[in-house]
Amino acid sequence: MSLAKFTQEQASIYKVIVAAVEQEHGGVFFVNGFGGSGKTFIWNTLTCTLRSRGDVVLAVASSGIASQLIPGGRTAHSRFVIPLDCNETSTCNIIQGSSNLANLLLHTKLIIWDEAPMAHRYCFEALDKTLRDICGKDNIDRQNKHFGGKVIVFGGDFRQTLPVIPRGSRQDIVHSSLNSSYIWDSCNVLTLTKNMRLGTGRNEAENLDIAEFAEWILKIGNGEIRDVVNDEEKDITIPDDILIKNVDDPFQPIVDSTYPSFTDQFANHEYIRHRAILAPTLDNVASVNEYMLSLLPGEERTYLSSDNILNQESNSHLGAIYTTEFLNTITGSGLPYHQLKLKVGEPIMLLHNNDKSLGLCNGTRLVVARLCKHVIEATIISGKFAGERVIIARMVLSPSDSRLPFKFQRRQFPIVM
Repeated sequence: MSLAKFTQEQASIYKVIVAAVEQEHGGVFFVNGFGGSGKTFIWNTLTCTLRSRGDVVLAVASSGIASQLIPGGRTAHSRFVIPLDCNETSTCNIIQGSSNLANLLLHTKLIIWDEAPMAHRYCFEALDKTLRDICGKDNIDRQNKHFGGKVIVFGGDFRQTLPVIPRGSRQDIVHSSLNSSYIWDSCNVLTLTKNMRLGTGRNEAENLDIAEFAEWILKIGNGEIRDVVNDEEKDITIPDDILIKNVDDPFQPIVDSTYPSFTDQFANHEYIRHRAILAPTLDNVASVNEYMLSLLPGEERTYLSSDNILNQESNSHLGAIYTTEFLNTITGSGLPYHQLKLKVGEPIMLLHNNDKSLGLCNGTRLVVARLCKHVIEATIISGKFAGERVIIARMVLSPSDSRLPFKFQRRQFPIVM
């Protein structure tokens, strides 16, 4: 990649990180930048440059979609074997000295962790403890250095999604964030301020609209635009030009606005790829999906899940209390519905990391190409694997929801419309 394409800010950050790698003294950095400020361009340049020298660079992200934007990227949990339910004593499930992963980490020169603010602080602390243990085995000085003396670069924007704490208060969320960890005191914060997406419009008027919208989003993130309701809530007034108002049934105008001429264009993957409807609750998602499915031509096929309580032998009374019919009604983040209604041509999204080498990650968008009895054939429309035809099989998923008084598993296709 050409360094000539860097802005002055990007070039400065690149040089600081490369110098830290070359000096081999370790270092913890956080590249702070809003969406569109060019963080991914820096990650790609760093990985290509250092790998071309023969150095090992591990690139991870807190989400599957973000990990696809970096060469050789993976989710942090997958790469470092971080426990799904981290606590303050957690470490990564890596065996010191005898595993290939431990050996890989020993020879790693740089770790890049994108979308870091999304992850719980205990995830970073688990990796810190693990690297101190692995790298300090033959060098006791590294036991006293963050991440075992490795250079690690976090990136992200604290205005965006923070760790999700079920039923957590504002204080709980702040306490779980990276900048509440002991690691943050040693972070060298590097900031990007220029929006690289400005000026991409088709004319001056469109460029002005993009700039105004970007400024409005930043002001919301900075807390400069809001009416305080209480300590936990803020009211934001949405501008009229991006608001659908005065409608009895909101679904039709929302779909018509986001997907104009949907019945004529649904077979166009480019048309589908650049559009999505976001909803605040699962009930809203189901309502929008049901309406859009009704617009698609063709035969509908229904797939039902198989649900059961885990360890039912030792908890035989649970089976009588919580029937299969009740288990079928359970919904949750990352959990597919018991009843999936699908049609060929329907856009779907993966809910689980399936096969990173094929681009099948949590959040990957696809279009249904064929509906079989035991598998679904689909075409990827997002990320670098766009255009690839893949097979999706049922998976056994066991959600970790502390609100449920039992553990249960659902065998279903890990998708949602």
